[in-house]
Amino acid sequence: MTDRPDEASSLARLLRDIEELEKTRAALLERVERVRSSIFAAGNQTAAIRASVDLLCDHLTDVATVAAELSILEQEIQTAGRGMEEIRNESSGLKFETDSLQETIDEADDELERLSTILVERRGKHPKGH
Repeated sequence: MTDRPDEASSLARLLRDIEELEKTRAALLERVERVRSSIFAAGNQTAAIRASVDLLCDHLTDVATVAAELSILEQEIQTAGRGMEEIRNESSGLKFETDSLQETIDEADDELERLSTILVERRGKHPKGH
């Protein structure tokens, strides 16, 4: 009979060990599930970050393109400004020439009128003098 209590005690101890192993297995499964959930959440965050980085890269590319276009536009505006300055200078020169020409024409008109007056007076005086 002594075999039976030893066997019963061994079986009881084995049953306790099995229950302890089952609790450990359940705890490990719970931890594995939490880690899996954490990895899944991290994967979602990584995908969201990657999408944000892609959007940021697209935005930076667009900004660089716009900056280059603005630089080209600024150069064109400066070129146009220089052209406008040249035109302004030329028109100032032309205005000066026009004013000078107008003065010359006015002087010529005055001289022509003076000469016409002299001619008319001489013609009028000349027949009387004969």
